Amino acid sequence: MKKQKLINIRKGKKISQTDIATYLKISQTQYQKRESGKIIISNEEWKRIAQLLEVEVDEIYDSNYGQANEKSLKEELLLLREKIKILEEKLLLG
Repeated sequence: MKKQKLINIRKGKKISQTDIATYLKISQTQYQKRESGKIIISNEEWKRIAQLLEVEVDEIYDSNYGQANEKSLKEELLLLREKIKILEEKLLLG
């Protein structure tokens, strides 16, 4: 999931991905993957980025878990509930 709050503030302050990548001592490509949600941004990186942008972490923070992950977790939970129900029925019949 894109880190839209971070992207908006970074662009608003006219700071490039390269600028932040250099500050974090990573490549621009690695930073881009963090903004796009392909790589998780560590808590320490969130703090350092906030410091560079001169904002509080909660102003830029977006969860590391996207809607796609939430959806798959909900689907997995439903499947597990169905399996539990089947097992409970087998126990009652057994």
